[in-house]
Amino acid sequence: MLILYDRLRTEQDGKQLGTVWTIKLPRKNEKAFGTHPEQQLLALLEWIILACSEAGDWVFDPFAGSATTGVAAIKHQRKFIGCEQEASYLAIAKRRLEDSIPGRNE
Repeated sequence: MLILYDRLRTEQDGKQLGTVWTIKLPRKNEKAFGTHPEQQLLALLEWIILACSEAGDWVFDPFAGSATTGVAAIKHQRKFIGCEQEASYLAIAKRRLEDSIPGRNE
């Protein structure tokens, strides 16, 4: 666990981590492919993924929604698998995941 704590401190320029996290409001591009009523903040999911996994690990989200967890996982070199039963949210998730793959849009 100490390794994870040190990694998060690195993200905070070596500063002590507090018990309250300051997360910036979502950027417009987070909802570029559509919206989900419970869409999580990408910055929050990135923070959690960095704290709880290593590059190359699998991240599973059983309620993927618009796949914010997957976008964060891919951004930080994790593999992602998610489940979603609502077709409209699955369509948003698919587009967001495809867009997040490095080199996909070049």
